[in-house]
Amino acid sequence: MANKRKRTPKEAPNDNLPTQKRSKKETPVTNGSSTKSKTSSKTQEKPAPFTEHPTVEERKRELALYNQLGSEDQNERIKAASIIIAGLLEGDGVEEPVLFRHLAGRLFRGLASGRNASRLGFSIVLTEILGQLFGEKYLAGSKYTGLTFDKVLGILVEKTDAGGSGNGQEERDHYFGQLFGIECFVRAGILFTDKSRWQAVLDLVLKLSQKKSWLKSQCGWIIVQAISQMEVELAEETLQKLADEGVAKTPEGVGIWIAALDRFPDMKMPKQPWRSPLETSSLTSLPAVLKDSGRDTSNDQAGNKKQKQGNWTAQLHFVWNLILAHFLKLGEKDKSDAAEQFKQFWKRVVDEGFFSKTSSDSQKFSGFMIFQRMLEGAAGQTFIVESVFSQNLMTCLMNQASKEDRYLHRAAIKALKGIEATVDRDPSLLPTILRQLLSHNGVYNFDQRTNTKTVDKILQHTTPETIKKVLKTLQLKDFSKSGLDETKYYQSLSSYLFRLSSVPSDEESSSDVSVPGSAIEVLTELAYSNQSVPASIKEALRTKTTSAFAKLVKRPEDFGHLCGAILSIKADLDPEDEIGGAVLEAYEKLKDLLDPGKDTKDTKAPRQALALLYAVAILQFYNEDPDVMNLLEELEECYDKLAGEGMQEGEGIAEFLVEILLAMVARPSSLMRQVSQQVFEAFTNLMSSEAIKLLTDPLAVEESAKGQQALFSTEDEDMANAEGSDEDDEHDHEHGSDEELDSDVEIVNLEEAGSDDDASSSFSGSDNEDDEDDDEPENENQEALDALDTALAEALGSHRLDKDADAASGDDSESDMSDSEMMEVDAKLAEIFKQRAQAANSSKKKDKKDAKETVINFKHRVLDLLAIFIKKEAAVANPLTFEIILPLLELVRTTTTKPLANKACEMITTFSKSLKKAKGEFGAAFGDEQVVDDLVSKLQEVHMEAPKDGSHAFAKAASTASLAIASVLVAKGKTEEVFELYADSQLKWFKGEVKIQPAFFSDWLNWCQSHASAAATTTAQEDKEKN
Repeated sequence: MANKRKRTPKEAPNDNLPTQKRSKKETPVTNGSSTKSKTSSKTQEKPAPFTEHPTVEERKRELALYNQLGSEDQNERIKAASIIIAGLLEGDGVEEPVLFRHLAGRLFRGLASGRNASRLGFSIVLTEILGQLFGEKYLAGSKYTGLTFDKVLGILVEKTDAGGSGNGQEERDHYFGQLFGIECFVRAGILFTDKSRWQAVLDLVLKLSQKKSWLKSQCGWIIVQAISQMEVELAEETLQKLADEGVAKTPEGVGIWIAALDRFPDMKMPKQPWRSPLETSSLTSLPAVLKDSGRDTSNDQAGNKKQKQGNWTAQLHFVWNLILAHFLKLGEKDKSDAAEQFKQFWKRVVDEGFFSKTSSDSQKFSGFMIFQRMLEGAAGQTFIVESVFSQNLMTCLMNQASKEDRYLHRAAIKALKGIEATVDRDPSLLPTILRQLLSHNGVYNFDQRTNTKTVDKILQHTTPETIKKVLKTLQLKDFSKSGLDETKYYQSLSSYLFRLSSVPSDEESSSDVSVPGSAIEVLTELAYSNQSVPASIKEALRTKTTSAFAKLVKRPEDFGHLCGAILSIKADLDPEDEIGGAVLEAYEKLKDLLDPGKDTKDTKAPRQALALLYAVAILQFYNEDPDVMNLLEELEECYDKLAGEGMQEGEGIAEFLVEILLAMVARPSSLMRQVSQQVFEAFTNLMSSEAIKLLTDPLAVEESAKGQQALFSTEDEDMANAEGSDEDDEHDHEHGSDEELDSDVEIVNLEEAGSDDDASSSFSGSDNEDDEDDDEPENENQEALDALDTALAEALGSHRLDKDADAASGDDSESDMSDSEMMEVDAKLAEIFKQRAQAANSSKKKDKKDAKETVINFKHRVLDLLAIFIKKEAAVANPLTFEIILPLLELVRTTTTKPLANKACEMITTFSKSLKKAKGEFGAAFGDEQVVDDLVSKLQEVHMEAPKDGSHAFAKAASTASLAIASVLVAKGKTEEVFELYADSQLKWFKGEVKIQPAFFSDWLNWCQSHASAAATTTAQEDKEKN
């Protein structure tokens, strides 16, 4: 039979009747766009009494009202219901024949209709009419004496009787109509003033539940609703009758028993089959009853003793809601008793019933839904959360989630998402859930086991109140308890701590405890102080710690946590040792810089930034960085200047800082890059012209091996001639021929090629961003030379001197080679040397490419620092920002890398926009006449630079820079100089002396037009005020 989904009226908040799936064969619900809906839109809003003999117009009105009553729109249904109820019962009410006609001919009959939302709308009207007929007003005893309770109930049965003559869909509609009608009687609250009424309805419900097995859960829910309205004596009789009818040992019966006991704890219960289905003595038989609570019995036939297996529904049976509510209520009274009872129930009924080895996939699917429902409804009751992560369930959950081809993979993933949602709603449950996932019945590497990020996601909900418990769960005193080997345990632990260190600090929290601070401190202790951690693992832990520091540095509010973690490192340092003493002194200065009592408004940011640098220097010491002493000495210079009188003017400190920061950004480290940016941002107001020059000079170097040497002071002399030697080698290779190759000459060239290759490889290895060992290029060269020896030995039939012992001792005869053999050997030698030269040339090309990428990456890092300076200082019209313009333009013109050029263009645009916002600062910033004269010179240099490149991007950048400078000069009264300079450039362009894009001058004219319009408006406003 087709499945017709029963709709739950939104107007009935107490109606939680379980639903059934919609049949695929069911006619789609219309959207009310038919002519009938058009008629309903014209329904009269004012209620008018219905008549016994309606006219044609009145019949049309009735039809329109009942059409509207079945509308999909809730507001339309309620509006139509109000009109119909008022038309039937308002005032003195209609005559009995009229009310009978509407009850029998329209309302009860309409319940069997599957059109739109008819059942919902008709149920509203019927519930109200039944309430007035047999409720407090009792109109059936005064006005409508012919409409007795038995007669009205009989009308329902008659109008919703399937009769057996219709098709399957019509039969379902009639059964659902009768179900809705019975529910109207229950919700009207009229069944318990006269015991016979309830007995009649109960008989009807039991009879209906036997018609089709898929009606059982709906009929059971009606009885549960009725239990909440009846007195204890009637409840006892009802349960006895249900026990006699064999309903007790069904999922519906369990729900009814629980509802009754929750309402009447001391009521007299039937002796059989149980007093309470949740008591310990009943748990033996309860699993067999509830295991079928998830079956979709919509296709079972009436009277079948053996119900079909294998069809399951995603709709969870209502009994589980009642079970959950029962234990929650019990937990409010006695939590320990409730915890013990629920633990036993869950283990014996759910874990051993739904997740045993013999359970079907369908039963496990239902078990996952039950698990989710318990988590969702736990409402902070930890005893429920602790119990639901049982052994069989966790084993099944991990197995099904681990691979996509598992039958219940999607159900398991949905259950894991339910865990995430639970922690999201109530973060206080995190320690409990985490403990269940990583220990007890879970596994320590839960995410790896399930191929998910469940633990990773729930850790982000850690709060200052839960961090201590979370860390206790993550840190095991004995790693063997994790079930992992030592290396994998520390890998997992460091990953968890890394995730916690990324949790943003809660600025609104009043707690002194910080989640990222606590996590990074533990991670640092493992990587540097904990002696029980094997040395082989510490290197990986230190890498993870450095990555965590890099993330912390991005958030200024967490600077203190990073410094605190560094200070927590416990190491045995000798104060007499040069390095040890320097590090101990760095510790003291770090503590001093973190002292909030010594901060002032002007020094707070620089002191924090310098503290960050000291923290990084100490970290580099523990990471065994060979340059740490140089860094500490430079930081000491900065510290002294920051604490001295020169701080007010920034004398010398800016240059020291820039040197330090440039050395840091040159390193292939995310931490160094982030630290350099944060520190530079704190010191932008202290920058000097010399410091800016130190920053902009690297932008002008070649993007080649020579540029790399110039930037990083490479000591390899061969690299100084790398470009020239490469060109010579390529020239020789292109013009040489096999016939011209002489063996002796080739040997010399080969040695030179090998020497260059060694030098180039060593250089590349020293600056490689992947921090490869310097020995690798040497090993590669040795392998190449060994291969060459082998090839030569095969060609000449000889061997190396160190392999005389391997030569055949008995072969003393030597024979001279013929001319043809000599020519053949010569050809082989030429081919060998040619291949060797090609290999050397290929290696040089790779080195050149690596050198170019190194220079380009360094320039990107420098631009990042300059972008910070422009963003902060251009907004306050700092004259030093103009020092950056010309180097940026030169970079746009000279670089061969488009991303670099684009970034430089964007910075010039940002500079112009920021400068516009700082117009009010021009007076104070450019008060010195010398500064203004320098700006005139800067404008002249920009105009000299503009003709050097004909690209549109360069012309746009030059125009933007020129107009930015011009705006300041015009504001400072240098208008004539600006116009003269533009006129001179335009005249040169006109004469053909220079080539400049026309946009350079059109932008200038547009700028003049804008200023002219603004000036005209200002003049008009002034004239108006004078008049």
